[in-house]
Amino acid sequence: MTQISTPARRQVERFLEFSDQVGGLEEADVLALLRDQGITTLEALVGKAVRAPRSAPPTPMDPARTPARAVRAKIAPVQPVTHPAPAMAVVVDGVEHDPADLTRYDGRPLTYLYHPERLTALTDDTAINGALWASAQLRDPRPATQGQVQMFEHVEYGGDWFWCGARLAHNDLTDVYHGPLHLHDWNDVISSMGATNCTVRYYEHINFAGSSIIVSPYSDIPTLVPSGWNDRISSVWNHG
Repeated sequence: MTQISTPARRQVERFLEFSDQVGGLEEADVLALLRDQGITTLEALVGKAVRAPRSAPPTPMDPARTPARAVRAKIAPVQPVTHPAPAMAVVVDGVEHDPADLTRYDGRPLTYLYHPERLTALTDDTAINGALWASAQLRDPRPATQGQVQMFEHVEYGGDWFWCGARLAHNDLTDVYHGPLHLHDWNDVISSMGATNCTVRYYEHINFAGSSIIVSPYSDIPTLVPSGWNDRISSVWNHG
């Protein structure tokens, strides 16, 4: 059997996850890793792809519903709420804080409003929820193919990607898969997102729990690293 070096193995694994992002692979490397996974025939490869778990579809959402109402019937374990220090200025309830000082809010969800130069955070998002509802009511209806947001695996729009349409939501990104064999899910993976004409809200935990960050229309975000939200998103709601 062909021996595979560690760098080559990682390249093949990336090939299986998202083939457009790698190059220079040797056919022997791909075949060797497939044999490693018990795939020795074309039929076995197709069978594995067919049997791969399917991503959960997004859920239609009523703008009038709040996350609490949306998941009231669900029983989910309590997840810790922590606030990593972003690499940009942050204002909480109108008061500017040193980014490292956000730890004082650990245990309390915050709602963040994204801006390229700073973060604004609210301890009470009642008013912003009302504004999101009103904004959704004022917009003209659009076909389902319009208003999608595109989210990416890596910064600068790199790696794999997936879409979420207007007035749809994914409450659990562990049920949304990527790669041709669906070897990985989208939980805590999103690192950048393209601009859209929708308002999109991202949550740090599944079922719209924990802190959240609201991205306003026409915001192009090549990297979530400075905001402290890189690889931190577990559910997403496109308000439309």
